[in-house]
Amino acid sequence: MNENTEVFLNLIAEKAKLAEGAEGIRSILLYMYRFPTLKNKKLAQKTGIAIPALAAVRSELVKAGVIEKRNRLGEKGTEWVKKNLHLKFNFDPLPNDAIIDFKKLPKCLEFLKNSANYLKGRPDPNYSYDQAHATIATVVERTLYLVKKGDIEGRKIIFLGDDDATSILVGLTELADRITVIDIDEKVLDYLSGVAQLNSINNIDFLYHDLREPLPSDYLNTYDVVIMDPPYTNQGLRLFLKRAKQVLRTSIQIEKYYYTLIGKKCVLCFGCKPPKEMQKIQMSILDHGFVIKEMLPDFNRYEGASILGQFSDLYYLNLSEIHEDEGQLRLKYPEIYTSQLKRGVDIPFRPIGHHFVGELRFKNQQILMKNEEIHHIFLESLFSTGIIVHDVFKYTFHPYGYTAIAILKSSHAAIHTWPEHGYISVDIFVCDEYSKGLNVMKILKQKFQPEYSEFYYLERGKDTDAKGSANNLKRIRLD
Repeated sequence: MNENTEVFLNLIAEKAKLAEGAEGIRSILLYMYRFPTLKNKKLAQKTGIAIPALAAVRSELVKAGVIEKRNRLGEKGTEWVKKNLHLKFNFDPLPNDAIIDFKKLPKCLEFLKNSANYLKGRPDPNYSYDQAHATIATVVERTLYLVKKGDIEGRKIIFLGDDDATSILVGLTELADRITVIDIDEKVLDYLSGVAQLNSINNIDFLYHDLREPLPSDYLNTYDVVIMDPPYTNQGLRLFLKRAKQVLRTSIQIEKYYYTLIGKKCVLCFGCKPPKEMQKIQMSILDHGFVIKEMLPDFNRYEGASILGQFSDLYYLNLSEIHEDEGQLRLKYPEIYTSQLKRGVDIPFRPIGHHFVGELRFKNQQILMKNEEIHHIFLESLFSTGIIVHDVFKYTFHPYGYTAIAILKSSHAAIHTWPEHGYISVDIFVCDEYSKGLNVMKILKQKFQPEYSEFYYLERGKDTDAKGSANNLKRIRLD
């Protein structure tokens, strides 16, 4: 969607206090458009949004003049979503549970019957990149899955790797605003660009790029949907998830203020693993702020992919938690593909800990003389985030200055004051959820209200890409 529309939906979400944000508003309008007579109960089932929240959103949309009545779009609302959200299907385009039913496809999707002709000549898979072509039927099903979800109409879509050529069928629907394909294999890009040109797909662009390297800034904070079939290793998955989060549109400026956008989509194809490895896979997804909205086992079928057992699962992910800028680091280790790991490279699947450093500066130095109040705020920030504190040591310096160190179940936390300099230093190291350390910093900033502050983050542990260097500290914003 265009920026003006996204700003408008974000403001509606703010007024309605909708936790799902602008994407939640779009979802409501999408289903009101496809199912004009839906009552709140049925709409709640479709969107996953609670009935009171739906009622609040509909009320705000009436006030804004988008819809005529709270329970339906009306002529005015219909024109608005067509113009601003670029929605096309004012009906359920795929009403059956069985996704492929060529006899019942809408007219604009009938070209999918000839998918084999459009996708013929795909380059042979490069197994060193963990490539294995999905069957034509699978590529068709992926495309229809996206149509069913409403994630092509008016969307900016990016493919992180596409040797299957799913981008071609998505482009042929003529529903997307923009399509981008990033791939490390020049043969794949040459093939895709040739097919796109032959079939007059004009809203698609291609980038030759290794995702282990930082992405060009033009691709960051831009897209609504990511589609990816990453290397079949957890290291590869974590890299792709990090890049997916960077390219998805997660912030927007409205006048002088920046707002966080949540709910952007990621369609992930990944092979089934033994139980312990599957736990790591799902932890990696959660680590990067995504939630699994849907998982379809064995959705993807491949030609000759013995490493996968010729099948992989399809995950439908929502980005629900936006960690502040984690930086555009290059991975220290290039080994993300199965063949490389089989040579004995041992890479941890996740960092051992998350290290946060905060600096708070004050014009009013007297605030920093209140040691008991500082101590109370420090402990409150830890307890309120669910961090378990085993013990606390504190010391008062003379003539002034104060230090408190908390021994945590998950590591440590420390606070130091220098009243003569109007300065507080905070150091938090947690070995469980990233969000706990981040929330401690947010609470401290909110409670202390410094005139100036800076916050930094570093992944810690053996063989991490940061290696503890101060040059690799990543600055984060807490507002």
